[in-house]
Amino acid sequence: MKDASVAILAVRTRQGRSRMTSQTKPARALRSCLALSAGVAALAAAMPAAAQTAPPEDPQVSALDEIVVTAQRRGENMQSVPIAVSAVTSERLQNRGVTSTTDLGAAIPSLTVFATAGYVQPRVRGIGNTVFGAGFESGVATYVDGVYLASAPASVFTLNNIERVEVLKGPQGTLFGRNATGGLIQIITREPKDTPSAMVSVTAANYETFGADGYVTGPLADGLAADLGLHVSTQGEGYGVNLFDGREVNRTDEEVNLRGSLVWRPREGSKLRLTADYERTEGDMYAATRLAPGTGFFLPQPTIDRAWDINSDVRPFLAIEGGGVALHAEQDLGFASLSSITAYRKSTYHTIFDADVTDAPLVALDVLQRDHQFSQELQLTSSTDSTVKWVAGLFYFNSEGSYDPSVTAFSGVAQPATPVGPLAAVTTFSQLGTESLAAYAQATAPLGKATNLTLGYRYSTEERTIDATQVNDFVLIPVPVPAAPIPSQSKRFSQPTWRVALDHRFSPEVFVYATYNRGFKSGGYNGQFPVDAAFDPEQLDAYEIGTKLDLFDRRLRINAASFFYAYDDIQVQKFVGSQPSFYNGASAEVYGLDADIEARVTSRLTLSGGFTWLHDRFTDFPNAIISTQVPTGIIITTGSATGNRLPNTADFSATLAAEYVTTLSFAELGLDASYTYNDGYFTQPDNILEQPAYHLISAGVRLEFPNGVTARLWGRNLANEEIYTALTAGTFASNASSRPRGPMG
Repeated sequence: MKDASVAILAVRTRQGRSRMTSQTKPARALRSCLALSAGVAALAAAMPAAAQTAPPEDPQVSALDEIVVTAQRRGENMQSVPIAVSAVTSERLQNRGVTSTTDLGAAIPSLTVFATAGYVQPRVRGIGNTVFGAGFESGVATYVDGVYLASAPASVFTLNNIERVEVLKGPQGTLFGRNATGGLIQIITREPKDTPSAMVSVTAANYETFGADGYVTGPLADGLAADLGLHVSTQGEGYGVNLFDGREVNRTDEEVNLRGSLVWRPREGSKLRLTADYERTEGDMYAATRLAPGTGFFLPQPTIDRAWDINSDVRPFLAIEGGGVALHAEQDLGFASLSSITAYRKSTYHTIFDADVTDAPLVALDVLQRDHQFSQELQLTSSTDSTVKWVAGLFYFNSEGSYDPSVTAFSGVAQPATPVGPLAAVTTFSQLGTESLAAYAQATAPLGKATNLTLGYRYSTEERTIDATQVNDFVLIPVPVPAAPIPSQSKRFSQPTWRVALDHRFSPEVFVYATYNRGFKSGGYNGQFPVDAAFDPEQLDAYEIGTKLDLFDRRLRINAASFFYAYDDIQVQKFVGSQPSFYNGASAEVYGLDADIEARVTSRLTLSGGFTWLHDRFTDFPNAIISTQVPTGIIITTGSATGNRLPNTADFSATLAAEYVTTLSFAELGLDASYTYNDGYFTQPDNILEQPAYHLISAGVRLEFPNGVTARLWGRNLANEEIYTALTAGTFASNASSRPRGPMG
């Protein structure tokens, strides 16, 4: 199966093994949410009785592990947190073939992750953004150990030394540093241990893929511990071929990830953790684009039979390099804990790709983007024995994303919009700045023995700025010609956000909650079109009712929630010429039901999975960009998208995974398999280009020997499915790029 990913061998050795324990429309909205929640509430009410009829306890079948999450900025049992949150351990991610942030959607049904041109675009419950570019931040925020990652390209990295991943569903407008309308991805890395431990693994896979991972931790002195994680890989053979020149494409030539940290505990109640990381990826994955299947071009084009082949006169290229440092400080004050997170990050993104996605010498893009950011957060958290649990803090953020530069080359083709003559190229230098300050507080107070009320509030104010220059190269003029001066622009966006939650524990098995949250995402500027006015902020009001069930002596876990979203001023993408631009897409409604399920069936067999069902529609979008496909390319007009579905949002998605472990005479045998289903989605508001339904199947077998060596054979995307990382309407044609589930696993 040529385009499936199959590992020939993965070998791991480990020493000093230690068990890692994963610690608007209010009336209408409430009616819709309550209607969806009727079944959930009825199920919760019936569960205490059902729990009494559990089968006799089998002492050989252990309970499911308790999962500790930091969804409320403190370590808490996931089953007692009034937030819809999915948490996946590193072992489970590895078993499902999830090795990168771009693969996380295979493990969490409510999460889909796109990587258009190397920009990570996650969506939770259908909420996220199709927009990408310097200075633009996602509607689903990504954090690593509490540090926010503003740059979308810098969010593409390997998950090589993590402890777990938490995905918070719904707007996060109170406790986390940057407001997010869709949700939040929190990656928690391993922390240095006082007990020496080491792990080394090597992997060989098809497409001439080879990789190695290493992790070591241990004490350096009394109270001082360190760790270091390393991942390197290379892919010698591309997934596809460029028909224009015969070169292999869709290949990651090299990938390097390095992360290390020091933890110092100078005295009881004091802790300092210094972390540094570096990541580099180079190749042409995500940059190799082709004519979208079923669409036309005004010049004859050869038939492309395979999803990962292209026909381009431009050699695609993509390189992402970045890293940062962070200092976490914690001090126990008795009545509360004081913490500080100081972080600096920097990254460079460089891509070259064919904007007309054909062998015609029309338009090529060469984009160099640089990003850097500084953040400082101070937080005071009540002690664990406090009757009222509270958190308060301040957050400061300063960043700059720049095009340095972005070059659009026209190969001498005249542009109708340019009255002075045929353009050879347009070069744009842009600097987009953000300075933000926020204050927040949240408190949870008991209302009786089993009921709690949570109130949270945050006020954010930030200034967005843009400074830019442009230079035009004309075919008949030997020197560059500066464009008209572009005035600097700035605009301030300020808004309060909040959270209200009521939860009740009916029994040790049944926990129910209801919440109302407001999320806010700031406006900003488009560096590719620096003369444009600022686009507006977007806002989301979320109403949710959920239940968390631990049944049959904690052998069956069901976490389900129903929700209604009122979503306004959505930031969406359109193309002007060959460049992406931004505009606000009026309003939409989203409602649905999702669930995460896990069952310890026997002492050897564990099943897990979940599903998300959504109904999403634009309720008012009269000025949408409509890209009509014709045999010779595209006709772009303006029309109504009211009633259309949101981009990249599936009506139904689900995952199912099984893990079976047994002991042989010479080793422990592990079998794992996972299945992911997505019923498809449209990729733009006009609902013309569509990703069909797909099925992802992964499987693996491993042997863990008593000496600490593990051998593993695995395969990913065994159904050989094509999944688009980009499917958009450009200037001359509709373009597509596809990425298989990569060979490392």
